[in-house]
Amino acid sequence: MSKKKLVVAGSVTGALIAGWLGATWWSGLEAEKTLAKQHKMIADLPYFTVKKHEYTRGFFSSRESTTITLNDSMLRPALEMAKLAGHEIPKLELTYTQTVKHGPFPLISSGSFALLKADVTTDVQFSEDTRKFLGKVFGDQKPLQLENRVHFGDSGEFLITIPKFAYEETLAKVKADWQGLEARIAYDGDFNKVDVDAQAPGLHFEANGQVSLDLKGLKFVAHNARGASGVMLGKGDLTLERVNFKRVEEGKEPVEASLEQFAYMVKSEPEGDFVNSSGDFSLKQFALNGKIYGPARLAVSAKHIHGPTLAKLSSEISRIQREVPIEQQPAKIIELARKEGQPLFKNNLTLAIDELSVKLPEGDMNLKAKLSTQGYQDGDFDAPRKLLSHLRANAEMKMPRRVIEIISLWKFRGMIAAPEEATKEDQEDLDNLAKGLVDQYIKQLTAQQLIEVDGDILKTRADWNGEKLEINGKDFPLPWLGPQDPAPAR
Repeated sequence: MSKKKLVVAGSVTGALIAGWLGATWWSGLEAEKTLAKQHKMIADLPYFTVKKHEYTRGFFSSRESTTITLNDSMLRPALEMAKLAGHEIPKLELTYTQTVKHGPFPLISSGSFALLKADVTTDVQFSEDTRKFLGKVFGDQKPLQLENRVHFGDSGEFLITIPKFAYEETLAKVKADWQGLEARIAYDGDFNKVDVDAQAPGLHFEANGQVSLDLKGLKFVAHNARGASGVMLGKGDLTLERVNFKRVEEGKEPVEASLEQFAYMVKSEPEGDFVNSSGDFSLKQFALNGKIYGPARLAVSAKHIHGPTLAKLSSEISRIQREVPIEQQPAKIIELARKEGQPLFKNNLTLAIDELSVKLPEGDMNLKAKLSTQGYQDGDFDAPRKLLSHLRANAEMKMPRRVIEIISLWKFRGMIAAPEEATKEDQEDLDNLAKGLVDQYIKQLTAQQLIEVDGDILKTRADWNGEKLEINGKDFPLPWLGPQDPAPAR
């Protein structure tokens, strides 16, 4: 090769190297800006407080370390239980470190030429005892694998993996076979669009030959985008194929339960400045000790929600959860609703149980209910009588008589416990007494036309039109309302 060609080749190579180094340096600068923006979004969440945050930028890679403390609102059940037991739970802290590989080709070492601003991997620092236990379960694998691939333009995707493991402890007779969890969360630059796809194929667990649990086919898919009012809108679907549980312990009644084909769907759609939301729960079958329940369905909806008000309330509630002591939060949220939530009522809000249906061994149960506002004005929230005049509501329910008898029997047994020396005949006498009281109560309600009896089915319907309550077509006076004012204009 001639000297001239060598010079040209060297110049081109040098230019490419210089360009690559320049792009790497620039990508590092931009990655720091993007991750600072993402950190602020995380820090603004109400679930924890950022105690410490450091970012150290290098040429080819950078390092970010964050320590967070879970807020009391996340630990409230545990805190209450510990308080009853006379103990205190210390603040729960967690530190995680992120390694930021700068673009434009941060995955080149693994053979990928994907063009990215940065590739960020996260390591969570667990306590020593936790690390030892996780080492037994996961071996050399990281128990939680987090990767954030940041594209140019600040969009990207989180890749989350909890790897498979098979764990067995012979002495304790414990076995666990976890088939792993994988999730992908794709986002745009300002998290105004988020798509989620997660799945966990299955889990088998057994302990001491007495307890076993099998879970199969857990999936979650969601597509959401921020609407004009600032509220995230879209659709989410969660499905669970099957769950089996067994417990056999000496001296205790065996328990065998199973659940098949559970599904949950939530959807929110825009309508001008308003939002219409719905949720749909369905279950093919639930079995408990040989008794079959299902199929079952619950469909709920909220229509004509004022979007700007909903966005403002959501933001302020997050701030309250983040900044206000937990014991003061309920009062602050009520005060917020009184001051800022009234536009929800002024715009003909409608809340409904569109369907609740359950097939029981004793028969079918059905419920429908709806509540709406009409003609609400500022200040009516502080005047209960006026508020009631702007509400419209109705409900309709059908239930097998036997279900009422069983529930009443449970309550009766709880109030009047049979002595330990009671015979089977004594218990039967108590059950017959409870059944007689239920029969008498049903007869009284039927005579007052508060319920209707159709064979083995009890049913009732209630309507509130803003000025009076009707049950099964009969006026039902409400003494606390006092003398009735003229009906509001419609």
